[in-house]
Amino acid sequence: MNKLFEVYSKGLFRSLNRADVPEVIELFQSYTKSNTRSLSSFFKNKTISKDKKLSFAIDLFGSSEELTSFIKTIDANNRYELFPGIFEYFVTYAQKELNNIPVKVFVNKKPNEEVQNKVNVFVRENIGTETPVSYEINDNVLGGIILKYKDSEIDLSINNKINGLQTTLIN
Repeated sequence: MNKLFEVYSKGLFRSLNRADVPEVIELFQSYTKSNTRSLSSFFKNKTISKDKKLSFAIDLFGSSEELTSFIKTIDANNRYELFPGIFEYFVTYAQKELNNIPVKVFVNKKPNEEVQNKVNVFVRENIGTETPVSYEINDNVLGGIILKYKDSEIDLSINNKINGLQTTLIN
């Protein structure tokens, strides 16, 4: 299945104008974060006709000629069930191609505006002005934050402080 996600994502990426890619990334992210299950259920539902699925997909995602053509390709191949997976794969692939990989920030609850501003300033000054920041809630983080970018990690969590204290006390 991953190979299909890759093939469709690369094809879509190559068909888009480079300037339009960030808008498509944003569009796909908005649907993968909030609607993955309902989209998947809709497109897998065999009682819904192909025409309704095509119409729905074009209404939702067909904001450009390239996206409409992409949707029609999915329709011609009867691969609607792949949409959620393609969206996720496309976002990751396109960000890598644009060298615009987001900084992932792991927190235990949604950070307030002050924390978000500090993280944004840090990212702008140390990584790049156009680097996106995404926040993920992780219940295992007791407090503080963990920043991950590519292969680097900055662990400013309480968990890390406790582990450091335990190591110090044991030795």
